[in-house]
Amino acid sequence: MSTTEERNNNKDNEMVQSAFQDKLTQLRANNCEELPTPELAILTRTITRLRRDKMHTRCLQVGETVPDFEFIDANNVNRKLYEVLESGPVILNFFRGLWCPYCETQIEAYENIQAELTRLGCAYFAISPQQPQTAGERSESYQIIFDRDNKIAKDFGIVYGLEQVERNLFESWGLMLDKVNGSDGRELPVPATFIVCKDRTIGYEYVDVDFRARCCPEQLIEELKSFCDCR
Repeated sequence: MSTTEERNNNKDNEMVQSAFQDKLTQLRANNCEELPTPELAILTRTITRLRRDKMHTRCLQVGETVPDFEFIDANNVNRKLYEVLESGPVILNFFRGLWCPYCETQIEAYENIQAELTRLGCAYFAISPQQPQTAGERSESYQIIFDRDNKIAKDFGIVYGLEQVERNLFESWGLMLDKVNGSDGRELPVPATFIVCKDRTIGYEYVDVDFRARCCPEQLIEELKSFCDCR
């Protein structure tokens, strides 16, 4: 890649990052303005509970080997993660569902960097417990893997149980997780992003129990470059 092309890519990435952070900031502001204090308190208590449980240290860590898993690709063919890793690193982006505005914002931002991920020889998969008839229609530029019952996310150690007060809150919003996910709706994954290297180990991870915090696209690309043959 020429210096000019690299400079242009860097400018594009900075614009994506700025827009991404601006949207997250706006979502936080909207939550504070629109949600009643008791509802905000429920969400805050959940974040505090997960921090107290130290989920971010109990999940798979950098250097650890990831478990293999099987999925159906966009061509309706059964694939395995280890098979994809033979061609290069893989980004796994776990998200709660497209009903979450923070998840949707992140998915859209990552969609904007797909060309750069492809140039770097990296495969990208978004993973969600949301059923495919809704989640799978999001984009043609990448694939959303349906993680039934959070099986994959559990192997990565990023699933937590919802307390009754949390389920009641979601239902008061009209969000019926049992119907959206096709399960009992008692569990969700913590939003998390992993770069998995060709040797099947985690090269980088972004795990934050605060569902409002997400790995920005520019940061992800910079981390990815150290694991790619193409810079």
